[in-house]
Amino acid sequence: MKKRISVTFTDSGKIVFIELDDSQSPKTVKAILDNLPIEVKINRWGDELYTDKTPIVAEEENAQSIVNLLDVAYWPEGNALCLFYGPTPISKSPDEILPYSPVNVVGKIISEEDILYQIKDGSKVVIKSE
Repeated sequence: MKKRISVTFTDSGKIVFIELDDSQSPKTVKAILDNLPIEVKINRWGDELYTDKTPIVAEEENAQSIVNLLDVAYWPEGNALCLFYGPTPISKSPDEILPYSPVNVVGKIISEEDILYQIKDGSKVVIKSE
């Protein structure tokens, strides 16, 4: 099952769309959908944006230590959603994207990812179903 959700950065009014895909982490995708809408602050870590703690609770499910460009993942350790659009501070090369610890990949960014470079640390976001 694929489901489109939006992330609205309320400070700027900019919106990014994500396509959730339950093929890798079905329980995690269900937990995300069951908790929408979510209003939370977002943080920057290199070329990753991750939310403050969310009400989503899910165990590691096919967790990965390396992700692909534009992957969206749930970080069980921090109860957070992560948007990966480039290397993180622990990546060893510009082509490698390493999360802080293993994450459950839940989907892909399917809209203009250039917006993500403009988002300020601590911005408020609303994540909801489309």
